[in-house]
Amino acid sequence: MPLRTPSTSTQPTSEDPLSRERAAYITKAARSVTVANVIAPLLCYVAFQSDADPDRFRLWLIYMFVATVIRTFTTGRLDHQASEIGNPQVNLNWVTLGVGLIGLGWGLGWWLLVPDLSMENRLLYLYITTGGMFNSMFAYCVYWPAFFSFTVPIMVPAILTVLTPHPLFHWTVSAGLFALFFYVVKISRNFSQSYETSLRLRLRNEKLYQELTTERDASVAANTAKSSFIASASHDLRQPMHAVNIYLDSLQMDRIPPAEQQTIQKIKSSITTLNEMFESLLNISKLDSLTYRPTHQPFSLALLGASIEELARPLAMQKGLDIRFSGDPGVVRGDVKALQQIMMNLIANAIHYTDQGHIDVAWRTERHQLVLRVQDTGRGIGTEDQAKIFNEFYRVDETRPLHDGLGLGLSIVKRLCQHIGAHITVASERGQGASFTVYTAYPVQGDASARFDDSASASPHGTSQSLHGKVVAVIEDDPTVREAYRQTLASKGAMVVVLPDDPQTLLQELELLDHLDLIVSDFRLRTTTGDVLIQTLREAFNREVPAILVTADTSPAHIHRFEEMHIPVLHKPISFQQIIDASEKALASASPEAHELSP
Repeated sequence: MPLRTPSTSTQPTSEDPLSRERAAYITKAARSVTVANVIAPLLCYVAFQSDADPDRFRLWLIYMFVATVIRTFTTGRLDHQASEIGNPQVNLNWVTLGVGLIGLGWGLGWWLLVPDLSMENRLLYLYITTGGMFNSMFAYCVYWPAFFSFTVPIMVPAILTVLTPHPLFHWTVSAGLFALFFYVVKISRNFSQSYETSLRLRLRNEKLYQELTTERDASVAANTAKSSFIASASHDLRQPMHAVNIYLDSLQMDRIPPAEQQTIQKIKSSITTLNEMFESLLNISKLDSLTYRPTHQPFSLALLGASIEELARPLAMQKGLDIRFSGDPGVVRGDVKALQQIMMNLIANAIHYTDQGHIDVAWRTERHQLVLRVQDTGRGIGTEDQAKIFNEFYRVDETRPLHDGLGLGLSIVKRLCQHIGAHITVASERGQGASFTVYTAYPVQGDASARFDDSASASPHGTSQSLHGKVVAVIEDDPTVREAYRQTLASKGAMVVVLPDDPQTLLQELELLDHLDLIVSDFRLRTTTGDVLIQTLREAFNREVPAILVTADTSPAHIHRFEEMHIPVLHKPISFQQIIDASEKALASASPEAHELSP
């Protein structure tokens, strides 16, 4: 058990890290020379027993034995780790006592042993004591009381031997010993200062590291809280918005008077803007979920430009803007979906802040790598705002009342560029439009006939398979939404089976069902979750039935979970057409005979 004193002064002094480190160092150093403290007297016993006075030699050996035992006992029971030391001064005092007893013993040897020794043995004793003193330079000099308690009892008698009636050495040896002692103290002082300086630097660096760690943890916590807030707010808002979308889609416009149709169209336009905001929140959640993995596949620049133009031109025409596309043909290897999203966000941003004029979308090759640019004739961005526009939820004060939005579009662009290793710059002046340029690391091949994957960039919908004649199971606890799903899928020729969301009742219903082509399920149900029921259905049919999850949950954890399940997810609010497109795509992506589950 480590030594402690009953005094109140032995309470932990964690406020003095220098003393703690110094105590840990000197305690460890004292322990490291324990073997030497035992061997040195034994060596003297072997070398001097036939030369020294027996009585005085015996007295000296007894003292050295007792001093070594005390030193070994006290030093061995001390804490030698800085994290374990209660009061560092306790360790320092005990070490000082132990090494002082040893130093005093070697000092007594100059009076008790050396006068009777031959010159050879005198020099041997001198060698042993000076060796111990040299060791003390680095072992004890970090705490001067311990250093001097060992060296002074050794060196003072050695120097004073010249004053005895029969000097042990010539006076020049004593002078040399005095000079040696002087330089030992000087070297020890330099080492002590270097040790303390390096120790202060290390402690300061540790403190800075702890502060950085604290700031990092606070930043991570804030980012997690932000993601949680976005996901929670998004979920609570998406549910009613999903119902609004369903109701609007179910309206039969040909039966509504023309005067009211204009009002409904305005409502739909506002809902479209809200849907875009929800999509931005979803994109942020997807990036926060760390499930995004860049792909590297060849694709055609011409087809990429065509797909972007197909999506962007109607948006520009709604504001009466001319949008122009230009660029050389070629094949690029990279993430075509990320580029599509980057370009569409930049184009949407340009359309928002351009009231008249045109928007130029261009791509070129620089140093054999793809460079993209979106330039507009809009309001422009002031110099003071250009460093902030890529921050989440930031919107320029001057244009905030003029346009709807959350200020996430450019933040998504910036983060996508970081994911794919691209760099984005902005050049703009207030009132003179803005130009965004994306420098990618994607290599461009001039041969447009090279092989590429045209499925990713040819059409935003991809390949599909008809729902006609397919048996589709719908699991939804909201009666209005459930009926809307049933009517939508049935209108495309599907045979719709509405299944309960209770697992026990579901198994009973399955006894009447011998085949299933597709599952469309809500995620959050009354008694369970959609992924559990999908797995139940797949196990019941012993095959991986294609499935779609519909949810308002956009938390990064759930997005990551859905990604691992390899089940397509539709995030509310969604339209009828999205249900149909996703259902057809899920059927197309499945093999003609969905493979059996492993037993």
